[in-house]
Amino acid sequence: MINYAFWKNKKVLITGHTGFKGSWLGVFLKNLDSQIYGISREDKKGLYQMANLKNIYEDELFFDLSSKDIASNFQQIEKINPDIVFHFAAQSLVYQGYKNPLDTLNSNIIGTFNVLNEISKCPNTKSVVVSTTDKVYKNSDFDNVEESPLGGKDFYSSSKVGQENVIEAFSRLDYQLKLSVVRSGNVIGGGDRAEKRLATDLIESLIANKNFILRKPKSIRPWQHVFDSIYGYLLVAQENYLDEKSEIYNLNSEINNNYDAEYLSKKFIELWDSKISIEIEKNEEFKEVDKLIINSSKAKDKLGWKPILSIDEMINETVLWEKQYLNDTSPDFSLNQASNYLNNLN
Repeated sequence: MINYAFWKNKKVLITGHTGFKGSWLGVFLKNLDSQIYGISREDKKGLYQMANLKNIYEDELFFDLSSKDIASNFQQIEKINPDIVFHFAAQSLVYQGYKNPLDTLNSNIIGTFNVLNEISKCPNTKSVVVSTTDKVYKNSDFDNVEESPLGGKDFYSSSKVGQENVIEAFSRLDYQLKLSVVRSGNVIGGGDRAEKRLATDLIESLIANKNFILRKPKSIRPWQHVFDSIYGYLLVAQENYLDEKSEIYNLNSEINNNYDAEYLSKKFIELWDSKISIEIEKNEEFKEVDKLIINSSKAKDKLGWKPILSIDEMINETVLWEKQYLNDTSPDFSLNQASNYLNNLN
């Protein structure tokens, strides 16, 4: 369970705090009364901007973590001296790996090295949790456990395997860092505006009342609501800090494993109460696997984590947030939605 007393007044640094997961993690930590700091390359379009989250942070920095000229910026991290670090900053889109492979490799591998190298100089940091991806596995349609073979199929997945190799090197070289890795499935939720993501493109079609162009309608992903994912990240950080354990965990909502992209799209349209149609895109610009499966038994057994929201519930929560945003851009609804989720855990 989430330990409220543990999180109260903890200094927590989020890299990638303006991204989708990073923004929602900040909202959760605000509900837990933590002192939150953020680092990102830029002020991204999405939840951070849409819900005006700037004021929930004690301080925030904007610079490229993979840059060679970062010494002065990283000195600010040493001044913060965080208790816990969540490293979410990354190039997180498969299609961008095709378009900008060098940036993808730099962001995900060099950026991770730079962060861990500087965090190792912070005496108070006792827990570092790094977000990678379910796409690191060699056999994507296998029921992958944490020990399953890794292997990149494209520049994005290869960069995330490289990121994990950097993490393992830091763990082996006695940097006194407690490092844990989380491989999470595909997340959805309010405020995601990353390009070429199914839920993002669908929401924009619904708002504009235009037919939705669907790529790969039969593709199956380990769908989960971002809240279930954040819940897992918080449990991993608690264990890492309190028990001084470095672990790797899969987070996958097995209750939602058998739904394809077409089902997800139709349910969004139904719950939005829209009449738009789905059109299937025939030309596949970027190759992606048809099916991704990961096994979360370890997280359930060791952390007590389990997904809370069913496929229909997580789509409904997303629709509620998006419709609320059309009339209200304050952070209050986001904070309340996360608070309600936390309360339902008890």
